[in-house]
Amino acid sequence: MIFTEYFINRKIEALRKASGTRRLRYRALDDTRHILILCDVSDWKAVETCIHTLKAMKKSVHVCVYTPTQDRTRIWDYGYLLVEAKKDIDCWGFPKKYILEQLRHLPADMLLDLTNEDCPALRYLMLRHPAAFKVGAKHVSGRDWYDFSIVLKDGTHDVAFLFRQVLNYLQMIHSGNP
Repeated sequence: MIFTEYFINRKIEALRKASGTRRLRYRALDDTRHILILCDVSDWKAVETCIHTLKAMKKSVHVCVYTPTQDRTRIWDYGYLLVEAKKDIDCWGFPKKYILEQLRHLPADMLLDLTNEDCPALRYLMLRHPAAFKVGAKHVSGRDWYDFSIVLKDGTHDVAFLFRQVLNYLQMIHSGNP
């Protein structure tokens, strides 16, 4: 049970401000070998399609999946890190240290955040991961969290659309087409 999200939200804001000083290393999709995806278990069907697309492109894919309850948990293979709210998140909303360490050891040239704005634990993990290039959705009312972001309308959370747009723009930018 989480008492309050106040403390994790304060830490997230401090991490966001500090991340502005890190050196951006843009990665073209062709040069990216390892991709880490952050997602919510409720979006799993759409994310699974994204994973298959990336693997067909010969990318190594790891996934960090957040689940609020054990009831919706599936069996994951070695490439998945499951973050269960009741087991892996402390009473202040912070992921436990062993989750943070496991995530930090997943290699990633690019971190692709496919979560919505409702999961501070994954936002915290995203900001703490050492990936040099972070990609995700920027909601019109939201803050800028990423090195490369796709603007979505308020209230919109469409994983398939976001994924297609990210792939499209990363391929266009690399190819030099306007």
